[in-house]
Amino acid sequence: MDTLTAMRYFAKVARVGSFSKVAEELHTSPSNVSKHVAFLENKLNARLLQRTTRVTTITMAGEQYLKHCEAILEQVGVAEREVLEQQGRVSGELRVSLPSLFGDAGVAALMAEFLEAYPDVDLAIYINDRFVDLIDEGFDLCVRASSVQPDSSLIYRAIGKTRVDLVGTVEYFERNGRPSQVSDLNNHTLIVHRNAGNSSVAFTKDGVVERAKIRKRVRVNSTPFVRDLVAEGLGLAFLPRLATHSNPGFCAVLDEFEPEYLTLSVVYPERQHTPLKVYRFIEVLTSWFERQQQTGQLN
Repeated sequence: MDTLTAMRYFAKVARVGSFSKVAEELHTSPSNVSKHVAFLENKLNARLLQRTTRVTTITMAGEQYLKHCEAILEQVGVAEREVLEQQGRVSGELRVSLPSLFGDAGVAALMAEFLEAYPDVDLAIYINDRFVDLIDEGFDLCVRASSVQPDSSLIYRAIGKTRVDLVGTVEYFERNGRPSQVSDLNNHTLIVHRNAGNSSVAFTKDGVVERAKIRKRVRVNSTPFVRDLVAEGLGLAFLPRLATHSNPGFCAVLDEFEPEYLTLSVVYPERQHTPLKVYRFIEVLTSWFERQQQTGQLN
């Protein structure tokens, strides 16, 4: 049995904590994953993983061995990438985490464009609004709604901005009235993302800040779902144009105030040899976003 393959299986199980999840990811059976780990344990005469019917945990010997496994696998990966990239080839699996507002913003066309340009790359795309740990969870890169770099081990690269509007539907305004000044918002319902903080909203015009309290009646963890609830006439919401530009039924209110913008950044780990596939994906993503901005729909 191949030791390197067994190391890869072991390292993945150690990170994920589940034989079945690793088997699903690698398109194999849990028993095959277990056999590879057992091969290492027999070779080392040491228990690397503690298995029960409910959980899998790593042993002290496993933790020590995992450090060496990851270092070896990284070096093997670097060696393979360097040779392939010298030949002009971009290959391997690329794991990407995208926020939910990308889920139906035409990103499928972006993926098709990338896969057509680089047929030797396999994409694993995860759509969610969770703050993923790139290194611990094995992601090559992610997109975050921030330009702030809180972690020196990560590289943040802004790819563009999208305007944020306070929107509602005609049906909602017919039932509840259309706010014409900030104080009117005290009588309206706001649908928010669960990460939203303050209980008040602020608007700025000519250096003057006006605030209003809005009842946050619904909190959800998905930007598209916030948009869908607004479309049902359940309330108002602050939404980026990247999520609303294809919905003509939305009406922005109080747009005479200074606009807010959401900065989107691609984030990837800082390391000595960043795979070429990461840079190529960033190039395609940046080009796609620039084309969206050129239409004027995001500004």
